[in-house]
Amino acid sequence: MNHTDKKAAKDVILVVDDQPNNLKVIASVLGGDYSLSIANNGASALKILENNTPDLILLDIMMPGLDGFEVCRRIKETERIRDIPVIFLTAKTDIEDVVNGFNCGAVDYITKPFNSTEIKVRVQNHLNLKHALDELKATNAKLIKLNATKDKFFSIIAHDLRSPFNSILGFSELLSNQINGKDLDTIEEYAGFIKQSSKQAMNLLTNLLEWARSQTDTIEFNPQKLNLEILIEETCQIFDRIALQKGIKIERSLHKNLEVIVDSHMISTVLRNLISNAVKFTRQGGEVSISAEKEEGEIVVRVCDNGVGIPAGRIGRVFEIEKGNSTPGTANEEGTGLGLILCKTFVERWGGWIKVESEEHKGSVFSFSIPL
Repeated sequence: MNHTDKKAAKDVILVVDDQPNNLKVIASVLGGDYSLSIANNGASALKILENNTPDLILLDIMMPGLDGFEVCRRIKETERIRDIPVIFLTAKTDIEDVVNGFNCGAVDYITKPFNSTEIKVRVQNHLNLKHALDELKATNAKLIKLNATKDKFFSIIAHDLRSPFNSILGFSELLSNQINGKDLDTIEEYAGFIKQSSKQAMNLLTNLLEWARSQTDTIEFNPQKLNLEILIEETCQIFDRIALQKGIKIERSLHKNLEVIVDSHMISTVLRNLISNAVKFTRQGGEVSISAEKEEGEIVVRVCDNGVGIPAGRIGRVFEIEKGNSTPGTANEEGTGLGLILCKTFVERWGGWIKVESEEHKGSVFSFSIPL
C-alpha cells in the first residue's frame, strides 16, 4: 500500500493496555482520527500482530503475563513487524524505565496521565515519519531493481552487439580481397551478409535507444486517432520481402475502418517487433497471420505463426530482461529479446495488456489490446 492509499484510509493504531478505563480514554482521544485495534495484554497483542500490520503501536508496560518491555523486544525481533513504531504509554516515570523503553526499540515514551493534545501531536508526527520512511524504502527497492535491470540490459547489449559488428568487419575484409579478383557472385554474397548484419545492429540499437528513453520517461506519449488497418498493412509490407525470401506468407485478417486512439510511434514499434519475431521464428514455407478485431471494450491484435514455438519453461520469461533469453531464428537470425520488453512497456503505457500462448514446435500467438 503506498502513501496515497494509506492517507485515503485511516491509519491503524494497535492499543495495548490491560485497564478498560485507559482504553476508553485513548479511544475518546484518538478514535475519531484513526482506526483503533485493541489488545488487553501482551500475549493478545502478539497474536494480533501475527496476521496484522498496524501503522503504530501504543503499548503499556505494566500488564499481567508479558510486560510491555518484553512485548516490544519480541516485536523488534520479528522481521515483518520490526519497523512498526512503538510508543510506550505508561504510568512508570522512573528514568531507568524510560531508558529501558528506548533500549527496547520504542520511538517515544509518554507518561500517564497524558495531555490529549500532546499525544495527538506525537502520534501523528511518528506516523508521518513512518510513511516517509516507507516511501524511501519503496523508492530504494525500486532503484535497486532498476539498477539490476540496467546491468542485465547492458550485459546483453555488450554481448550481442559483438556478433553483427564482427560479421560486418569480417565480411568487409573478405569483400575488399575479392574486389581485385572481380568475383561478382562472391562480392554480392558478402555484401548481402554485411547488409543483413548492419540491419541487425541497427534494429538492436533502435530498441536500445527506445528502451532507454522509456525507462527515463523522456519518451513522449502522443495519442492520436489512427486507422489500425492501414497501420498494420504498412508494417506488414516492411516484412513481405524478408518473408518471401524464406518462403513465408504473411496473411492479414483485419476488420475495415478500425480506429484507435494510441501513440503511432509506440504501436508501430510493437507491430514491427511482433511481426519481425513471427517471421524470424517461422520455418521455410510457413505462415504468419495478423488479425485485429473489436472485443469487449477493446481491440485485440494477434500475431500468429506456425514456427518453432517457445519451450514451456521460457514462456513466463519472454517479457523479462534476462541474459540468454533470446534464441536464433530459423535462418540463424540473431536477437536479444529486447523487442518484446519494449512491446510490454509500450502496451502497458497506453493501458493495454500483452500476452503469449505457445507450444514448442507448433508456433506462437502474441496478443495485445488497445482500449477503445
